Amino acid sequence: MTLLSVFLSAEDVYLFPLCFIVLFLILRSRARKQKEERVRKLYYRAFGFKVICVLAFVLITNFYFKGGDTGLYYQASKDLRAAISAESSNFWLVVKTSKLTFDSPLFPFFYYDNYTGDVTYGYMGAANNFFSPKLALIPSYLFGGSYLCICMSFGFFALLGALRLFKTFYYFFPHLFRELALACIFLPGMAFWSSGLLKDPISFGCIGILLYAFVNIVYMKKNYVSSAIWMAIAIYIMINLKIYILLVLMMSVLIWQFTDFNRLIKDRTLRTVFTILMMITGGVVVFFILRYVTSLEAAQEFKLDNLMESVERERKVYENINRTLINDSHFKINSSNPVLLFFSSITATFFRPFLWEINTPIALLSAMESLVFTLVTLNFFFKKGVKLFFTLPFSDGRILMVFVFAIVFAFAVGSSTGNFGALSRYKIPCTPFYLILVTLLYDKAKLVFPGWFTRIVYFAVPKK
Repeated sequence: MTLLSVFLSAEDVYLFPLCFIVLFLILRSRARKQKEERVRKLYYRAFGFKVICVLAFVLITNFYFKGGDTGLYYQASKDLRAAISAESSNFWLVVKTSKLTFDSPLFPFFYYDNYTGDVTYGYMGAANNFFSPKLALIPSYLFGGSYLCICMSFGFFALLGALRLFKTFYYFFPHLFRELALACIFLPGMAFWSSGLLKDPISFGCIGILLYAFVNIVYMKKNYVSSAIWMAIAIYIMINLKIYILLVLMMSVLIWQFTDFNRLIKDRTLRTVFTILMMITGGVVVFFILRYVTSLEAAQEFKLDNLMESVERERKVYENINRTLINDSHFKINSSNPVLLFFSSITATFFRPFLWEINTPIALLSAMESLVFTLVTLNFFFKKGVKLFFTLPFSDGRILMVFVFAIVFAFAVGSSTGNFGALSRYKIPCTPFYLILVTLLYDKAKLVFPGWFTRIVYFAVPKK
């Protein structure tokens, strides 16, 4: 019961209902602005599902994982509050500090916090790790430092992003209402791992916010000012939290826009010339963007000359850990051949763990999700062919954008991660995109989903 006393308290009896009411009122105000009744109902159903996921996350991380990363973030938020309480001027120091250093005035509050087995001060030495407890200060002050309420607030932000991600694709494909809702909102692995005090809920929420703001400005042509503000906020957070997500998303959207613009050119020769020029220009622009953006400390590991070295180093770390642990969820992929590395990484991200690789109860969730992905993909291969799966996205810029984001992101996290537990968290930005991709390909190829998958869809989003 030690962790229960650390992460949950008697005050949660009234703090959590307060948090629930505040967030529900925010959601209700957003739901009432939706013109379609089924979309309004979806908002409420999504909120209820998210509350269940948050409660499950808090209980499982407390009693099964016994804290983990989320415990370090929570302790760091308490240490930051202690620093601000000791000296009010430390508030601005917290705002301006990008990471914890030994000579920082904030360091003693982390080092002498009496947290058993504490490694928080070391973990906060990374800029992206330090950013999460800084964000947690907002709900921490609003709801009395309650861990449960902080998790609920982070999960709610992810839910807002998921709803915007749904609305982005629903705008283009309204006839796929339920399938898109399942992919964006009710996917179990994504919903669970975006429900706590982690970097993942915030980064996933930013993806939906950024894409929806872009569609608002470019396609819906409305809410220019508010969309631009939300876009700027999302970009800022992603730069400080997980910049590689922003880089992959930017590349995917640029390919989408280039594809749509290129299709407007009727003359074949002119279109070919334009394609070549755009590829050259795009390559130069991307090169300088990467050189500039990765000059930021938080993005040093994503420089082109450091990336492969970082991938190999991460995998060796996981392999060394695997030698010392029993019944852990580590796995190996072929990293010597670039082609095999690519396909092995994609397989690990979307289709593993296989059922026979399950050795923990939590892995069962990822395994069942991976099994669904495997079956619907194989069904497409058998009915329409493997070639069409990879060529059909080029017929529609929107599908190509989803395809590029899902595949590139899956390769990035699959190649650098050797643990199914960590991978289940890292892959949550791309699993909704992969299910969206499969949905759009089935629709484009005029292929009907298997009956068992349709039943899953209607279970997640009933007719009434």
